Amino acid sequence: MKSHRHLQGLTLIELLVAIALGLLVLLAASNLLISSSRSATDVQGRNELLEESQIAQNYMAAQIREAVYVFPVGTTFDLGGGDTVKRPGGGAWKVGEVNKPSIVAFIRPPQSLPTVTNTCTSTSSTGIIASNVKYCYQFFAYYPMLRSSWVAQAGGQNNPGIDIANESRWVLVELRRKYATAPMIASLTASSYMPPYTDGEYGRLLLDYVQPQSLALTGTPPLFEVTTAAPQAPGNTSVTINLALSRQVGGRAVTVPTRNAGTTGPQSVTPLVVTPRNVGNLAP
Repeated sequence: MKSHRHLQGLTLIELLVAIALGLLVLLAASNLLISSSRSATDVQGRNELLEESQIAQNYMAAQIREAVYVFPVGTTFDLGGGDTVKRPGGGAWKVGEVNKPSIVAFIRPPQSLPTVTNTCTSTSSTGIIASNVKYCYQFFAYYPMLRSSWVAQAGGQNNPGIDIANESRWVLVELRRKYATAPMIASLTASSYMPPYTDGEYGRLLLDYVQPQSLALTGTPPLFEVTTAAPQAPGNTSVTINLALSRQVGGRAVTVPTRNAGTTGPQSVTPLVVTPRNVGNLAP
């Protein structure tokens, strides 16, 4: 007599256990994928900020290095009424002001010696002829502005576009103005530095997503630190650029330099000390 073995199917409990295990595997895989995606986004965002900050910092350093005069701590500036030169919070800009948006300002010499037929004093009805700018002494200033205010006012390539998650961040601005003749360095005052022409009165965007003071750690140095002596000479004048960038990406803050629980204020910026080589010398 033959015996028959009966095939048994999965019980309901076994089926539910199998489904639960499958869901756990899918959930773990999903979390791993999301985590990897966020990490990749963070790395990409941080690399972009790092590259942009290095370019901007090196550019500023190159300009400051050529300075013949750096405006010392305590110098006050009224850069005009344009919306792209206003200080966050209102009031005048002041070099070395504590716990306020900092500014650095200096005078850069001509890139070329003027000639008889092609000088900085050759002007058009709207100011200095563009081709003659390289023969001019120029006033330079770097300063931060609230990003949302900048976006609301700036136009063209100067406008980086609306970013609601980062409205409270800052942008870094460059302002240039031309002196028609060589400035008298020895007699410069807060009220006499202003060039007679307004070419370049409005600032231009240099760097986006600069860390505002509200996000700075305790002990974070100001964006610009200025050291000068009178009379200014190579070796006794320096500018330290302390850059820190911050951007919200996908609900997460990406910072440059990278922060962790042990990061201190001085460690939260990338410092670069610049020593102008032409201070005290009006010749190009």
